[in-house]
Parts: sequence; structure tokens; C-alpha cells
Amino acid sequence: MLYLRKTFSYEYPLEEARVSLVGVPWDGTETGMPVRFGPLFIREAIRNVPGFDITTKTNPFESLRFADLGDVEVVPGDWKRTREMIEDTVKHILKTNPETVPVFLGGEHLITLPVVELLAEFHKGLTVVHLDAHRDLMPEWMGNRYSHITWAHHAVSNSFIRLFQFGARSWNKEEEPLIKKVKDRLEEVEGKVYLTVDLDVLDPSYAPEVGTPEPGGMSPEELLRIVRRVSNMDIVGMDIVECASQRVGTQTALLAARIFKEMLLGFAENKGRKQL
Repeated sequence: MLYLRKTFSYEYPLEEARVSLVGVPWDGTETGMPVRFGPLFIREAIRNVPGFDITTKTNPFESLRFADLGDVEVVPGDWKRTREMIEDTVKHILKTNPETVPVFLGGEHLITLPVVELLAEFHKGLTVVHLDAHRDLMPEWMGNRYSHITWAHHAVSNSFIRLFQFGARSWNKEEEPLIKKVKDRLEEVEGKVYLTVDLDVLDPSYAPEVGTPEPGGMSPEELLRIVRRVSNMDIVGMDIVECASQRVGTQTALLAARIFKEMLLGFAENKGRKQL
């Protein structure tokens, strides 16, 4: 008899999966703490999260077919090549199973850009809900157009993307011209939705291990309410980024795992209603 354990015991092949997990351990432009180990420690935290939800009396890990596809093979120091590999991975996922909802674990926030641009083409338009302490609307950073603090500049300039931002409490003067293009009313979110959660949206007292912490943030209860509400919409993808954990069992990784579970619960509720 083999006494072996996979990372997740409840996995399905990609062709059957309703939710697909993908790590992207890239932090080539990170200006704060390194976040390349985020996927590793968030996965470990997800594995140790009880699946049963005491409020709904359901277990989304059992009710939703789930696949962990592993990590994108990033190229350290080369964003152009890494971006190509992210894009090829997303294309393969969507071609293999157009019905799956990919969930990406970062890594820095720049990984969101190629994902949302591809999903916007695939779905002929996309609403991006961005939870973050920062706007990430800088046109460039130290001469670099592609950075974890410029990705939203490219996204909001894309005519196929509508950007909503919540939780921002710090930005630069150069970002203000683009803020008027950003929406901030949750009740106006509609259509196909992608949810991106930068863990620094939380107050550092709750999530200290992030790339660039910013005091005065949300509580976990506030964030989870928004995540649950958004994932109850017509969600087609999600990411959780900027986890700077350096060991197993940190506060931030555990909260990231709870955010993932809350997303699954909202998605399962939405899926259940559609089947009625």
C-alpha cells in the first residue's frame, strides 16, 4: 500500500474542473518585500483550511470540481518572456476548458495584467474589481512601463476593460489624471467579472507580510464581505497577490487562504442559483 499525500486530495483534471489554481511566483519589479514565495505558502494554507463552512453548512472544496495546475515557469529578470509564458498558460487553460474559473496566486501585482487582457478578449469585455491599498496607475516607474505599480494604468487604458477600485488610500500625483476613469460603486459592477486582491488592502495589523504595507486598511471582515459579494456575480477569474510570507503559517497566508475559500463559497452559490 502507498502512503502518499498530494497537495490537495480532492483534485480533478483540468478538463472537468470548475475552478483551476495557478501559481505565478514572479516578483521581478517588486519594490518592497519579496513576494515570489506567495504561491507556495498560500497553497499550504489552503490545504489546511477546513472545507466545511459553518454558515452555509456546505463544503465548496467538495461541491466544486477543483484542479491545481501548478506554477507558471517564470524567467527571473525577464518580464517579456515571463509574460509570454503567463499568456500561453491562460490560453491553454481556456482552450482546454472554457468553463473553468482560473484563480492565480502571486507573486507581484504585475501578473494580473496579461491575465485580464486575455480574459477581456476571450469574453469580449471584462469588469475588473481591484482591491488594493494603492491605485497602481503610474504611467511608469523609474523608466519602466511594466511594474507592479503600473499594471492598472495599462488595464484602465484598455477599451475592453472597466476598472473598479476599492480600498485605495495611497497614490502619487501622477496617477490622479487616470482616477476619473476608475469606477468605485460596487452596485455598478456588472457583466463578466475578474477579481484581483492585493493583500495590502488589509490593515498591516491583520496582514503584515505583504510587499508594500500601508496603514489604515480594511479589516478581514470588510474584505471578505466584498469578496463574497463579487464572487457571487458572473465571475470568470480571480487572483490573490503580494503575499510576502517567508514561512508556513503566517497571518497573511492564512488570510489569503480564507479569501480563496470565500471566493469559492460565493461562486458555488451563484452556480447553484443558475442550476435552479
